[in-house]
Amino acid sequence: MKLLERWQPRAFLFENVYGITSDEEDWQMIVDAFENEAGDPGYRLTARTLDAADYGVPQHRARTFIVGVRKDVDEEFRFPRPTHGPDSPADRDLVTAGEALADLETAGAAEDPTYEITSKHAHLLADIPPGLNYSFYTEKLGHPEPVFGWRSRFSDYLYKADPERPVRTLKAQPGAASGPFHWENRKFTEAELKRLQAFPDDYVLEGSYGQVVKQIGNSVPPRIAEVLAKAIAEELFGAEGDDDVVPMPDGYDLNFRSRKRTSTEEYRRKARERLEELGLWDPRNERSGQQRGLEEYGDSSDDETEPEATRRRATLHYRDHFERERLSYGTDVEPDGAGRTFDTESDVEGGTLRVDIERQHGGEGTIEIVLEPDDGIWNGIGSLEVTAIGVDLDDIFYVWDIAATDVIERTRYEKFIDVVGHYSTTRLDYSSSLELTGVDAGLVPRTLQFFSQASNCNTEFTLDELGRQLDATHEELVDALRQLRGWRYELRTPATHETMPEGKVLCTYPFPDMNERSHFDSEIELDALETRTN
Repeated sequence: MKLLERWQPRAFLFENVYGITSDEEDWQMIVDAFENEAGDPGYRLTARTLDAADYGVPQHRARTFIVGVRKDVDEEFRFPRPTHGPDSPADRDLVTAGEALADLETAGAAEDPTYEITSKHAHLLADIPPGLNYSFYTEKLGHPEPVFGWRSRFSDYLYKADPERPVRTLKAQPGAASGPFHWENRKFTEAELKRLQAFPDDYVLEGSYGQVVKQIGNSVPPRIAEVLAKAIAEELFGAEGDDDVVPMPDGYDLNFRSRKRTSTEEYRRKARERLEELGLWDPRNERSGQQRGLEEYGDSSDDETEPEATRRRATLHYRDHFERERLSYGTDVEPDGAGRTFDTESDVEGGTLRVDIERQHGGEGTIEIVLEPDDGIWNGIGSLEVTAIGVDLDDIFYVWDIAATDVIERTRYEKFIDVVGHYSTTRLDYSSSLELTGVDAGLVPRTLQFFSQASNCNTEFTLDELGRQLDATHEELVDALRQLRGWRYELRTPATHETMPEGKVLCTYPFPDMNERSHFDSEIELDALETRTN
């Protein structure tokens, strides 16, 4: 804004993640700012979300572009029609990943450790057919030995690119198991990534492999930038016309969103053909009827489709337990050593509130939580299901806080404990569970899982009883309980509450204390508990 005020260009081009215009109130604030705070006379804006694949880039990459024209310029800007695909005047074919990489020399890439996929699920990639992801290993697609449950919004997980299509969006900071991966079961090389982002082969990118990935993922593909620059030059500066640049009529409907969504039947077909090749197909495993969620597979992580009333998405950056910043979904946050950032999506599906979470720059673990009150949560919603990937065990407070905040924002509840009622006055009328994968086995995870079952909460245990349940000594148990209290689980002992009987432990809820105003002291020493039970 300061540069516009200082330089007062005739026009400018701005790119951002899609969705910047979807909230009418927020968008109006942006429009007002450019009209009134970018100098005199200010700028009027025209915005459109475009898919880079429609402009000759071998990658589906939906981004919102904004062109601002100084208000004293008597010209209107119209975005150019696609140069490729069904919406292009010449109906030119999209550029596929296979075409873009056809003549690149990549000998040795498969053996180079730089391009090795190191996720704990990497060994599964070999059997996945091009164009599918982890969903190949789900019951929904007929796998006889499912590894995953269906999670439509984790569409990049183990996603293998299809050489006959543009790849899905290249991210700046992908997780260890987040594609797109090469159809030869490896990461794309730097040269391949440049091609997929439409950079010239001789363009030099400095730094390590991770730094190159980040530079490419944060960049605008030069090909779409070129087309937009030509359109601006022609319409606002009187430059000579280019046959490839045709102004888009007002109200022109771009169909890239629907085209990116592959049909349910095609996913089934791909999965079945691959299972038959592997000798794993059994007609008895075929699911009949419409498979809910399959239609959402098509690049849901980068789709401009407006959220339905029940669907929410955001990126949340935590500096500590109670200092949280909400950002536009997909915003990449540079790790600073202290904070942690999560991409979150939630929706109500079939009577269940599903919250999907992925930590940026996280670990290899997965946390799955289920909470089922007997009478439901609200308005016919029966349960809460949370899946967090790329996390570590010490992310548990933040995973719960994200889910609990979602429930509170959707309902009349003021605090999350109101969903289940206060532990001291309410009978146990809900169930809960927590599953961990990709997390080192040990007493702390076992203790966390034990107290994540509602049936083990609001019950007094001695250390002897817990030791038999968890196969641990008193000293080991005290250390584990101390860790859970560090995550703000309200584990009561005589050291924390004088009213507790000698030598007894009680966990009030299967989730942490997420109330900033509560009198919770995680530093209370628990060593006395062991002494009192000896």
